[in-house]
Amino acid sequence: MNDPKGSRLILPLRRLDETVPPQPAAVPRTLDLDAHGSGPIGVWHAAVQGSAEACLLLDRDARVVAASAAVGAVLGTTAASAVGAKFVDLVTAVDFTSGAAPDLELERSVPPLRALATGGLARGLLRLRSAAGLVTYDVVAVPLAGQSGALAFFLAV
Repeated sequence: MNDPKGSRLILPLRRLDETVPPQPAAVPRTLDLDAHGSGPIGVWHAAVQGSAEACLLLDRDARVVAASAAVGAVLGTTAASAVGAKFVDLVTAVDFTSGAAPDLELERSVPPLRALATGGLARGLLRLRSAAGLVTYDVVAVPLAGQSGALAFFLAV
């Protein structure tokens, strides 16, 4: 059917091959961004800085490369002053099992550090000491391809 202006929509005809079932997409274990040209850290830098979510980007040495403004409350500092610092120097993690004692096994219990150490997705609860007292966060950390860094998201629970 033609519209009043004389243009029409023409859809290409194609035959669906019913003999080949659709294949589910493989879920990668890491974020492989090398194919995008600026390397894994560079691709995420602007996204993390502009994010409304509490997130940060760590390099392979666990230094903060980029931080969202919202993560400032988590770290107890501004995002700008966190950049360049070692993640372990910015947080005071508390061991869940011993009340308020400092956590001595950070690579095991802190998801961003665990993601860097193992090269796999890491998620867990993280209790941090801040000016507001003890705050618990649900933290998800995804390693970047080649273990060049990790992307971590923090949600207060």
